[in-house]
Amino acid sequence: MASSPVMNSKTVIWGFIAGALSVLIFHQLTIVALSNFSFGGVYRMSPGVPPFAVPPILNQMFWGGVWGIVFAAISPMLPRGIGYLVCGLLFGGIVLVLSGWYLVPFIKSLFGQTGLRYGPNPAGWWRSCVINGMWGLGTAILLQSLPRGR
Repeated sequence: MASSPVMNSKTVIWGFIAGALSVLIFHQLTIVALSNFSFGGVYRMSPGVPPFAVPPILNQMFWGGVWGIVFAAISPMLPRGIGYLVCGLLFGGIVLVLSGWYLVPFIKSLFGQTGLRYGPNPAGWWRSCVINGMWGLGTAILLQSLPRGR
């Protein structure tokens, strides 16, 4: 294990690619599986996400790519093998979920969006953990599979 995060152009590029692809493959297909195999809520192109009316799936891919960069940067500090995949699962299932519950609403409120709820939704908290955990697992798998290696 290395002792510090690595940030270079390969880390940024491959981390972004792995995170964005993981949204398309792992994140969205987990939603399908949890929705009894209904494709109704996935791969949405409209309505757009404010303020630029970006299609929701592209918005999710962008943020998946940004978080993929973060995971790729800390990747050298993580164990190899199955431990790496477990770390990916936990990264998505914990870090992304907590970010979505607390950081995102706080940031949106700074830009004038009101009526935002902070914290987990008790009825669906486990779904967030599963969906984002699968994103993290997928990102870890893709980072190991991409030509960059780990």
